[in-house]
Amino acid sequence: MKLIKKIILINILCLGMSGCYESVVRFWNGPGWDTWSKEKNTAFHDCFIELRSLPRPKNEYIGSKEMQDWLSNVYGPAEDACMKRKGF
Repeated sequence: MKLIKKIILINILCLGMSGCYESVVRFWNGPGWDTWSKEKNTAFHDCFIELRSLPRPKNEYIGSKEMQDWLSNVYGPAEDACMKRKGF
């Protein structure tokens, strides 16, 4: 009977801790971790729409080497340039 109580207690603690994980991470990161101004959010969205026209690699699987290279060599610099044009 003690073993069953211990198992139930461990399960309750694990569920409680996994449910609070997001809140703990937000507390640890401090205030302002996700605060973007409306202007920056709009500029980011506009750049996202603008960059959809970039030619994509044939293998679009996110873990593929081609996609990683494309993200770092093509999309990233283009996104940075777009955000600089918008003033961010």
